[in-house]
Amino acid sequence: MSTKMLEQKLAELQQRVETLEARVKPASKGNWRNAIGFAKDDALFDEAMKLGAQWRKKSNREDH
Repeated sequence: MSTKMLEQKLAELQQRVETLEARVKPASKGNWRNAIGFAKDDALFDEAMKLGAQWRKKSNREDH
């Protein structure tokens, strides 16, 4: 790949990053408090936690 092509790709990537950064709300101090309870009554989250617990239990049995 030529230098000119690399520079063009880099410019495109920089533009994409700027676009993505403009969409993201900057994190504020203490923002974690806003996340508390975000998964309350969420069936998919509950299922993910259940599957994770099963995986950890199985993994721990196989280790010993």
